[in-house]
Amino acid sequence: MRRLRTQLAVITTASTALLWLDNLSEHYRGGFERELMYVPILANPVVAAAGAVTAVTGGRRGGRLFGLLSAAQTAIAVVGFVEHQRGILKKPGGNQPRQLLFNAWYGPPVAAPLQYLGLGLMGVMATVPQSAAAPLLARIPVDRLMRAFTALNLPPLWAEIGYLHARGSFQNRAQWLPVVTLPLAGAMSALAATSDSRTARTAAQAASGWTALLGAAGTGFHLYGLHRRYGGYRRGSFLFNWLNGPPAPAPLQMIGLGLAGLAAERAVTRR
Repeated sequence: MRRLRTQLAVITTASTALLWLDNLSEHYRGGFERELMYVPILANPVVAAAGAVTAVTGGRRGGRLFGLLSAAQTAIAVVGFVEHQRGILKKPGGNQPRQLLFNAWYGPPVAAPLQYLGLGLMGVMATVPQSAAAPLLARIPVDRLMRAFTALNLPPLWAEIGYLHARGSFQNRAQWLPVVTLPLAGAMSALAATSDSRTARTAAQAASGWTALLGAAGTGFHLYGLHRRYGGYRRGSFLFNWLNGPPAPAPLQMIGLGLAGLAAERAVTRR
């Protein structure tokens, strides 16, 4: 159980750090128009640091603080989601359906903050005392909980990927891969979370591996996209290209979810 908690803390910490990079780029691009935009930028490195301490010490140190910070992270995610919707509705013409669609398309990404919600819940799961978790785990095995976590976190990530790739007019055919296959991966994870079938577990494991592979490939494509822009990685052009080109850290979030799904299968073997 301790090893599983450590794995959860590692995945949560790494995913939070990677999502923070993407979040920082997006909020910086938006000029930190509202002071609330600083909150996740300042809070999530602290969450990641507490998670790293928890992972390194196997939960002997920092676990309680990490749990509290993870709970706060879920609250920040909910507030961020609400604020993104408010930001869209406050734009001119928000009461007209066509203009509202335009504002949602080019305004703050609708579902993006919900990714922090899933990470916060995983952090809480990694630090709940065994005595408190025992009644739940007696009914729902931890591997099913982790698969449910993966299944619930894929839709907001898929929505953001689809939105950004559609906004970029799918310039590369490879951009269709996550849009088409992530819903299938989510469905397989959901099926494995509700079924004891070995076939469902195998399919979910393959889907998790595919999700992680997509994340690695997507990062490579995004970095190559930055390189192809005028000036590439040169000192005078790098920041401009980083802020206006394909978001390089964004696909890394798929690696975190893929690893969470693979960790669920490891939990089965230790049950």
